[in-house]
Amino acid sequence: MRFPLFIFSIPLIFNTINGQILNGDFEDGLNSDLSNWEWSCFAEPDSSTPPGGEDWSIKVWGGNTQGCFPGHAYQTIPSITNGQTFQLTGWAFAQASHPVGLYLGKINSGDITLIAGDTTSSTSWTQLGIQSTFLLELDDTAIVLLSGGLAGGPIQGYGYFDLINLQQVTGINFIDQNQSLKLYPNPFNNQTTIQIDQSVHNASITISNTLGQVVQRIGNINNQKIILDRGNLNRGLYVMCLSENNKVIAKTKLFVTDK
Repeated sequence: MRFPLFIFSIPLIFNTINGQILNGDFEDGLNSDLSNWEWSCFAEPDSSTPPGGEDWSIKVWGGNTQGCFPGHAYQTIPSITNGQTFQLTGWAFAQASHPVGLYLGKINSGDITLIAGDTTSSTSWTQLGIQSTFLLELDDTAIVLLSGGLAGGPIQGYGYFDLINLQQVTGINFIDQNQSLKLYPNPFNNQTTIQIDQSVHNASITISNTLGQVVQRIGNINNQKIILDRGNLNRGLYVMCLSENNKVIAKTKLFVTDK
């Protein structure tokens, strides 16, 4: 089966004022600062920082089945309105190899709903990033959430976060897969090849489902040809984004079948 190809290209435009996260580096001068952030269990400043970081990050207590749950820190962004699209980036690592992550979400009367996210189980600093549209209803307020994960049992683990940045996207690139990002075969069942027809350095690929949730991520891309195994991907439609220097440079659709 062959699917039609569409070309619809609009330059990416980022608005760094409307909805911009406040205090995403968790410091004020030389002092640690967690203002503008709230948390469910426990959070505190930490002196571990990623490349490009300064003196402080935030350490968020992971949720525990025998104690506080869930474990997260979040910041409300009241200026975000329904239908706006934002890109969220940041650095994170997990103390005990349980997944921690960055999420876009919303809160209503204390109840939090996650919209899209990116996670890592790495015990060293890893850059994360997502892009999604906020679908807000009456009395919803947009949030950015840092998840400390679920440690389980009596032992608490932490998630570490720094350099959290949020930018509004007022135009989205839909790159024809005959241009810089190709998949063959597509649709595919077990395995497909990703062909990148441009030079990239330390780029990354994210695969998101139709809810905007990142379900797979490939980092440190410097080659033009990558073999993608289906893994745990369910049958259906996905969106694949190629990013370099925190910017989406190519985007295409991915179809997974059972035949």
